[in-house]
Amino acid sequence: MKFYKSFILVFTLLTGLRTISAQDVTLSGEIFEYATYYISSFDIGTGATNVQIFRYELSASQYPVSIRVRFRASMVSPQLGITAPATIIELLTDPFDLQAPLILDNRDLSAETAQIYDMDSPPNAIILSGRVIESLDPMQADAILQSILASGRIAAGQYTFEVQVLSGETEAELASDSKTIIVQSPVSISLESPGGALADTSNTLVYTTFPIFQWFSQSGSGFNTFIRVAEFVQGTHSSPEDAIEDQRVLPFDQSESWYQIDNVNSFQYPFSGAYPLEESKVYVWQVRKTTPTTAGEQDMISSIYSFKIGVSGQVETTGSATNALLMALQQALGDDQFNALFGQGNELQGFVPTGQLEINGVNVDEAGVNYLLNQILSQNYVIQGITVE
Repeated sequence: MKFYKSFILVFTLLTGLRTISAQDVTLSGEIFEYATYYISSFDIGTGATNVQIFRYELSASQYPVSIRVRFRASMVSPQLGITAPATIIELLTDPFDLQAPLILDNRDLSAETAQIYDMDSPPNAIILSGRVIESLDPMQADAILQSILASGRIAAGQYTFEVQVLSGETEAELASDSKTIIVQSPVSISLESPGGALADTSNTLVYTTFPIFQWFSQSGSGFNTFIRVAEFVQGTHSSPEDAIEDQRVLPFDQSESWYQIDNVNSFQYPFSGAYPLEESKVYVWQVRKTTPTTAGEQDMISSIYSFKIGVSGQVETTGSATNALLMALQQALGDDQFNALFGQGNELQGFVPTGQLEINGVNVDEAGVNYLLNQILSQNYVIQGITVE
C-alpha cells in the first residue's frame, strides 16, 4: 500500500488561496492550479515532487502550541465506476510543537518521515511523521492505478481535499479547510467556421475580408490561445500543412508562428497587424491552446480548415445568407432566429443591406457592424430583444 499513501500525500492540500482562522491558530495558503496532473511529475515510491502544487503558512498568536495535522482525500469518478464519495486516504500526523510561523510546501512532504524548519531566528527543526487512518478499497485503488498507468495522469472526476489543524493534546479542531477540485481530461479543439476541407472550397465561401473564426475547446485558468492564417497557393503548396508553415498572413511578423488572442472561442480577423485578405483567394487557418500541467505547458493544436473569399456581385441568392453582413448576422443570431426573420415567408425575406448602416443613430461602416457582431459572438454583449422597423 506504499504507492497509495505516497500518491495521496501529493494531492491532499489542493485547497486554493484563502485564510481560515480558529482560536489562536491561522492556516493560510495558495494553490497553483493545473489543467492536468501527471503522475510522472512525482516519485511514486515516496510521493516527493519538485513541482509546486501548494504553499501554506501555519501560525499562532502564542507560541509554543502543540498541534497535529489531519489530511483526508475523497473522490467521485464515474469513469472509474466510483459514483459515490469514496475515501482515498486519511492521514494523521504525530503531535509536534509549533514554535514560530511555519511554511508547509508539498515539495517538503512525502510518505516518509521528513524534517522541515520554521521561520524563527534561528529556525527550529520539526520532524513530520504520521499514520494512515483509512485508505481506499483495494479494488478501487487498483482501478486508479490502472488508469494512471494507462494515461499517465489521475482520472477525471471530483476530488475533495480536507485539511484540519488539531490540538496535539485534545485533538480539538483549531483550523480547517476543504475544497472540491474538478479534474478533466484535455478536450481537443474543434473548428466550426469558416471553412472545411480543402477539396471543395465552393462550400466554404465567405463574402467578407474580415471573417469571424469560431471553434470549440476547453478553457480555464492559465490557458493561452493562439491562431494563425495563411494563403493556400495552388501549385506552390501541396497541402494545408505546407501552406500554413509557409508565409502567413496572420501573424504579420513572419518570425512569429502564432498570433496570441484572448482566451475565447471566437475571433474576428483584425483590421490591423495582419496582411489583408483578398477576394477569390483560398486561405487556411488553425488554432492552438497551451494548458498548464505539472509537467509544464502542454499544446493542443486543432486540425486545419480552408475557406475561400468570394467575389462581391458574383453570388446567386440561395436559401442561406450570402451577403457579408447577413452571414455575420446569421452567425450572431443563430440559424433558428435568423430564419424566423429572413427565411421563406417572413417579413425580411429577400432583404439585402444597402450599405447605409447606423448604430444607435450614428453612421458606421461594415467594419463597425462586424465588430459589434463579434462582441455578441464572444458573449461580451447579449441580445435582449429584436425589433424590425
